Amino acid sequence: MTGRAFIVGAARSGSGKTSVAVGLMRAFRRRGLAVRGAKSGPDYIDPGFHEAATGAPGVNLDSWAMPPALLDRLAADQAAADVLVVESAMGLFDGIPAAPGRSGAAADLAPAASPPTTRRCGSAGWC
Repeated sequence: MTGRAFIVGAARSGSGKTSVAVGLMRAFRRRGLAVRGAKSGPDYIDPGFHEAATGAPGVNLDSWAMPPALLDRLAADQAAADVLVVESAMGLFDGIPAAPGRSGAAADLAPAASPPTTRRCGSAGWC
């Protein structure tokens, strides 16, 4: 991934990450940018929403289930666009106890990419 990538995350599931991520993807596309979307962790629904918003296939980036070489290749393929929006699964730091960078959390994707990360905060005041 490159500096043109960022992660949309939140403290938990059900906080509106998909709505924010898809809205950003569509807005970037309407501005004429080539946009790609990715979802951290296993998810078969949201990459379809990402494809509808961007016009390009979405992918999963799963630091727990995917070998690092596959993860790196998929991320590099997606980063060929002008902007890559990575949507966090569950909470930004939700994962399993594992070796560093292999927990399945969206936060695992950040060190390799150094993307900015935005947190979606709920209307009740939690973040």
